[in-house]
Amino acid sequence: MKLQRKLSRAETLALSMAVIAMMVGASLNTPFVAKSAGTSVPLVFIISTIGILCIAHSFIRLSRIVGHAGSVYGLIRYAQGPTAGFFAGWALLMTYGIFVSAALFGFGYFATLLTESVGAIPWWVFSLASGAIVWIFVYRDIKISARVMLAIEIFAILLLIIVAVIILRSQPASLEPFKVGDAGWTGISQALVFGLLTFIGFEAAASLGEESKNPSSDIPFAILSTVLLAGAFFTFISYAQTIGYGLDKVADFQASSSPTHDLSMRFGGQALTALVTTGALISTFAMAIGSGSAAARLLLTFGRDGYLPQSMATVNAFGSPKLATHLIMLLNAILIIGLAAAGNYGPFDLYGFTGVIATLTVLIAYAMMGFGELKHFAASDMANGRFHRIIPPVIGILLSAYALLANVYPVPNPPFNYFPYVVLAYMALGGVIWLASGRQERGQINDYVVSAEGTKGE
Repeated sequence: MKLQRKLSRAETLALSMAVIAMMVGASLNTPFVAKSAGTSVPLVFIISTIGILCIAHSFIRLSRIVGHAGSVYGLIRYAQGPTAGFFAGWALLMTYGIFVSAALFGFGYFATLLTESVGAIPWWVFSLASGAIVWIFVYRDIKISARVMLAIEIFAILLLIIVAVIILRSQPASLEPFKVGDAGWTGISQALVFGLLTFIGFEAAASLGEESKNPSSDIPFAILSTVLLAGAFFTFISYAQTIGYGLDKVADFQASSSPTHDLSMRFGGQALTALVTTGALISTFAMAIGSGSAAARLLLTFGRDGYLPQSMATVNAFGSPKLATHLIMLLNAILIIGLAAAGNYGPFDLYGFTGVIATLTVLIAYAMMGFGELKHFAASDMANGRFHRIIPPVIGILLSAYALLANVYPVPNPPFNYFPYVVLAYMALGGVIWLASGRQERGQINDYVVSAEGTKGE
């Protein structure tokens, strides 16, 4: 049984919307931007949006040609060959796989915020309970999951927009957050790393290349729409947060672990805070479903093409990956139990740790996508005088390399200094699997070409 083409444009969009988890990014990531950029957080998100559009350019062009469940694995395999495709896909597999745990840690964090007044329930109880429900959703029909994810994200986004409007109606407007400010361009460039990382997951719709009804148009639409919507949302919300804390009290913004929680309480009271925290809670739930769904499909393609056992390519009666889903969710359950048993860190810290590891691997995939676009299109672009089309992938490669370097040098404090070695070990394991497979692929990438347009330079 194969994956089935049954997803509409909106349902395809839902996966990218869920994995990028805009509510979560605006709730947890913006203070890290403020630590470097000061009051210029909205400016950082405007610049980040432009940068992510350059990275997304590669996904958009290649997904017009190839619709593949392996996302970057299929796209880069088409553009550069099977070896580059495998290692890019292997890197992205870690991102999507560990994003499930990151989302469930976030769920545990927000759940404890909601229930702290009625009793001290351990965060891991919430994480594991929600993980079990996520497991069911990932295993069942992706069409149902997509609708649930889209509904959740729309609800969460609207909640935060309402809070932002309340803040802006109560505080005087200012253009200062859109200026470089006291942080200078050095602070802006440092904050740009966190701005870019807030967009991770925008490309998730590419993993629905074999389930979207019109992949050559719906997937590029989903990717571009997600980046533009997220860019506008992050800029608007971060502006409201900056104004809400006050231009002279940016230190409070920088020190916050959840600005949405703080500002909702200050400007809306207990009831609004509970509602917004609930929105963040269910957004992490959608993020876990989306990440698990994308990871399972990528794992399925590795089994189908002979890198992993063929049994990994099985599809259940709902048309979703079978064994791949169970393996992804089981590994995440083991990770959550293991880290909870260690008891060294809380859910907020663990969300950050897993997010950093996911970031390191996704940046590898993003850079390789830029090289893939250049490899496939650069010659025809130059021959046809379309030199401007070479600029976005070059910028995407440079930004990915910059963000990757900024995460490893200067050497960060423990335990962050160990994470690059975790990624190296993981990529080395991929090398072992690649060698052991004999590099024998059972499928043909031409089976997944959905448009011949790209062969003509578009």
